[in-house]
Amino acid sequence: MTRIFVLLLCFTYGCESSQRTTNYATNGSVFKQMLLPAPTSVRTGSGAPGNEYWQQEVDHDIVAELDVETNTLHASQTVTYTNNSPDTLTYLWFQLEQNVLRGDSIRSREGNAGEDGYAGMIISDLQVDGKDAVLSGYGTLARIDFDGEVGSGEVITITMDWEFPVSIDASLRMGYDDAYEQGPVWEFAQWIPVPCVYDDVYGWNTLPYIGRGEFYTNFGDYTVAITVPNDHLVFGSGELSNPDEVLSVDERERLAESMESDDVIKVRSSDEVGTVQGDETSTWKFDGKNIRTFAWATSASYIWDAASVEIIDLDGKVRRVLCQAAYPAETAEVWDEAVMYVQHAIKYYSDMLYPYPWPQMSVVRGRAGGMEYPMIVYCRGSSHEGLFNVTDHEVGHDWFPMLVNTDERRHAWMDEGFNTFVNHYSLESFYGEREHKPDVSKYDASKFKNGITPINTKPDLLRSRGHLSYRKPGYGLRFLREEILGEDRFDVAFKEYVHRWAFKSPRPADFYRTMEDASGTDLQWFFRGFFEEALQLDQAVESVQQQEDGVKVTFLNLADWVCPVDVVIACEDETIHTYKLPVTVWAWSNKHTQEFQLDSQVVTVKINPSNTYPDIDFSNNHWVNNNVKK
Repeated sequence: MTRIFVLLLCFTYGCESSQRTTNYATNGSVFKQMLLPAPTSVRTGSGAPGNEYWQQEVDHDIVAELDVETNTLHASQTVTYTNNSPDTLTYLWFQLEQNVLRGDSIRSREGNAGEDGYAGMIISDLQVDGKDAVLSGYGTLARIDFDGEVGSGEVITITMDWEFPVSIDASLRMGYDDAYEQGPVWEFAQWIPVPCVYDDVYGWNTLPYIGRGEFYTNFGDYTVAITVPNDHLVFGSGELSNPDEVLSVDERERLAESMESDDVIKVRSSDEVGTVQGDETSTWKFDGKNIRTFAWATSASYIWDAASVEIIDLDGKVRRVLCQAAYPAETAEVWDEAVMYVQHAIKYYSDMLYPYPWPQMSVVRGRAGGMEYPMIVYCRGSSHEGLFNVTDHEVGHDWFPMLVNTDERRHAWMDEGFNTFVNHYSLESFYGEREHKPDVSKYDASKFKNGITPINTKPDLLRSRGHLSYRKPGYGLRFLREEILGEDRFDVAFKEYVHRWAFKSPRPADFYRTMEDASGTDLQWFFRGFFEEALQLDQAVESVQQQEDGVKVTFLNLADWVCPVDVVIACEDETIHTYKLPVTVWAWSNKHTQEFQLDSQVVTVKINPSNTYPDIDFSNNHWVNNNVKK
């Protein structure tokens, strides 16, 4: 009986969210509690990880070589998989994301550009704990069945060789860019076979890679050795561990100097581009600790700029983070300030959110217009302002989702929207009083008044991902901070969320609960209406009645969402009176009448005077007393 009741309730909830004719403000259901998952010892009712929170650990040891003559990447890989779950596993799912360009992928069959005859990822010599294993492939996914079981706390080792041709024509978060005199740029991302996440919410997370949803993966340590032609530079998601083997004496000295310098040092100048070090090839080695993936870029065209910036760690100690930029000479006119942009972002987000936890950050120029990975971001930018905006955005992603490991295949707004939100304040800090344009255009609710798609929709199912994953959630968090909670209350709660979930994997319910718990505020009406459903706001002034000792104003809520009411009343004696009515005035009706004690006749009544609320019709927000002489 209980199960039937819950199913009926869920059905009713689902129907309500799709019917624009249901006025939630009239029937009060907008204030009902959201149907969030029941709290557990893994994910608590406060929104914090519980004392039994767990996640898998996956370490990678990779040896790779780029054959620039055939444009093919060859690699061998060892994956050490630690089963921290309480469950026994009998199989493991892998992501093979390079297969997204094959003709049989979902993305290609949707009609998106792939590459004719593309072979994708070719895997050989697969073994599990030293025994031959079989990989069953399904597009961008593959499954390994174990010969036995992997119990809780046990560790398995998976080894394999693999290769794939680097696409020259297609570009999806990586690519080949042959636009430079000194040689092409290669960017590699989502380039290795990685185990899917196994978690407490969905078990194996096997959503395929289509391209709109980015990725969700496990934390682990990466040891990576990359062999390239000896005139190349390589930048990656880690700390360079063998500078003595790949850099000249002068370059090593300049790099060491940059680690202590606020000012930019030319580690490799334009005059030195293409310098040959020793043999025909060189092998660059990187260590990436506690990261969710590894990406890298290489080119003989790269100029190398570097400096560093001081941040304060959680223990109060001061530490310097290396900030690097790599770019061809053809782009130097715009990229000459790139290191400064990285320094700003590392410092700003470390102070605002959480100290940057890794030793370096690199921004590199290549084909990818803007993409983020741990310790490295891909950017283009055709002007200084454009390059700042994209660099700041991509570096900001090292907090969302590289530090707070959200599931980008299901909840793109929890990385893109959060990042858009913090980018706004970073941009304001960087430019100050200088004129500048925002990195994301302002959200205009009136343009989307017929939209019925909630923000919390899988990005692979979104037609307007830019709106629902970036602009609307970014605006919504600003609105919550600046108009609903206030800056002090919001900032404490938001920072608590980041610290609670650093190096862990939250879901939307964990965010909602943390914000309520740490701000001490009931925000169910806000998160339900703005993120979980596509409700709209239309507040209006219906009537104003002058009284002997003031005025009686009737307000209407004409759509299906609710918000507090900001009221400004101007009087004939030139006094201005401001009021903020709580959201609870809409708890029982979509009409609210309130008296205001005033000593002078009212001239105007206006709601939402700053035009910052997501009102779909501003024309009914203003009342004017036409009987007052002007």
